[in-house]
Amino acid sequence: MLLRAAVVLRRWWPEVVLGLGVVLAILGPVLRRGYVLRYDLVFVPDPPFGAMVWGSGSELPRAVPSELLAVGLSQLIPADIAEKALLAGCLALAAVGAARLAPVSHPVARIAAGLAYVWNPWVYGRLHLGQWAVIAGYAALPWAYAWVLGVLRRPTDGIGPGRRSAVAGALTVVLGGPAMVLAAVLACGPALALARQWRAMVAGVATLAGLTAPWLLALANRGGAVDLDERGVGAFAVRADTPLGVLGSVATLGGIWSRHAVPVGRDQWPVALLALVLAAAAVWGFVLTRRRWPPAAWWGLLAGAVLGTVIAVLPAWPVGAQSMVALVEHIPLAGAVRDGTRLLAPLALVQAVGLGMLVESLAATSARALAPLVMVAPVLLLPGLAWGLAGQLDTVRYPAEWSAVRAVVNGDPGGGSLVSLPWSSFRAYPWAGNVPMLDPAPRAFRRPVVGDQDVLVGRDRIRGESREADRVAAALAVPGDPGPALRRLGVRYVLIQTDQPGGAEVQGRFADAELVRRDGAFTLLRLSGNGSSVSAGSIGIVPVLGYSVLGATLLITLLPPAARQRCMLLCGHFCRRDRQ
Repeated sequence: MLLRAAVVLRRWWPEVVLGLGVVLAILGPVLRRGYVLRYDLVFVPDPPFGAMVWGSGSELPRAVPSELLAVGLSQLIPADIAEKALLAGCLALAAVGAARLAPVSHPVARIAAGLAYVWNPWVYGRLHLGQWAVIAGYAALPWAYAWVLGVLRRPTDGIGPGRRSAVAGALTVVLGGPAMVLAAVLACGPALALARQWRAMVAGVATLAGLTAPWLLALANRGGAVDLDERGVGAFAVRADTPLGVLGSVATLGGIWSRHAVPVGRDQWPVALLALVLAAAAVWGFVLTRRRWPPAAWWGLLAGAVLGTVIAVLPAWPVGAQSMVALVEHIPLAGAVRDGTRLLAPLALVQAVGLGMLVESLAATSARALAPLVMVAPVLLLPGLAWGLAGQLDTVRYPAEWSAVRAVVNGDPGGGSLVSLPWSSFRAYPWAGNVPMLDPAPRAFRRPVVGDQDVLVGRDRIRGESREADRVAAALAVPGDPGPALRRLGVRYVLIQTDQPGGAEVQGRFADAELVRRDGAFTLLRLSGNGSSVSAGSIGIVPVLGYSVLGATLLITLLPPAARQRCMLLCGHFCRRDRQ
């Protein structure tokens, strides 16, 4: 075993160095005890297997199954360490996957490919918004495409991940949600279709269906159509974050909808032009890979990148925005990909592979001195990604009041939900540096937590998709004591976070509620009445079924095949009849 590990380390040393280097360079200042809290990145101490894990809460099941992984890992190690492990694992998986996928052998070229895939505005934006699960789906794309390459031809030169490792790495795509699953389909589907590998396509579709079963079934269990706010299409559309316009920003892997998630300096002409030159050079390097990849693989990834870019850019123009609005109105899952910049992931993979090929070409010529410069060019153009987004990331600790309130609520076996007030989807805590973050309450309690689902994008308020939240908001909008109306909605507890704006005013409205706890940060009220008859810790049949299908899919995919039929399911390349 040790001998085999030494052999692997000797062959993979550039990737090992790259993975460790990327993690230390980006997450260095937060690799200590404490929680990194910002926007969507919210971990809580000792998280329970609550409603958000099973997708049975009031919100759409966007955190399924990523929340199960986060909570499950937090049962084995402290939650703050689990958070860092997941962040580091996502970044390392992305860098190593791209480095192994690129058809190059020179160590500098392999590092260049992996570095380009991680060190770009796309990753900066997602890390700034705390979307670790989206980065996990992004990290899976190189491994998924390595599986496609294995289907199209067996590697004979030792380049690229092994089939088992490629499949294992590709499975993390499900953590990224519908948008990253679509990105994987766009990246891998065209190549398999061009090669007429229909059985491999069926195997891939069946695997994706099994992996996405938890959130597909949770979505179906909600019943009826999802009422999405069509204004979200324009609010989350790509925007020009460089002087090059929308197309130039997208070509350099930018264009994210949030102006706060744009790296510093991208609005400067010299930086923008150099980024465009680097992107063009990477595309030219991808052209050179035609000699090393099967034609179907080369054209397929290029087609996926073009399709993803087109879908991402369309809502930025009136005609495309109207089409996307029509899709959102009639297809519930279309709303999950209204943040079109996520679909730039295949383009990022094209550029990463191309930059690795370009560096290897330079290393083989008299211009080999330029190879290291091109390798580190992404870092030079985006220094703000280093050292915790230039100091924006920091670690904090939850006040003791959180544990006390959680113990009271989670210790109550009675049914009923909890309403988190003030009515706002985001919080800014003084003890956390006043950084905007999602309300931690849905992740802290076993019982369903109902809170505001609306999102502010600039001056636009995008309506959420929770029917329960709409009913609670209507009850809170009526003057007077909202307690009786909330009781009729099955609410048992009201948690008022008094350290948030408007908390004191909300507290004064509840005149006929039992005061359970009051301290400097919280007021916990219990509403009298029968409430819901469902136990707070109960799990419905739908989550059990969904995760059972997910577990069976993982088992079938990862275990060694015991029969030819299983081999046909996992490795479509064995089915020679598909080769025309």
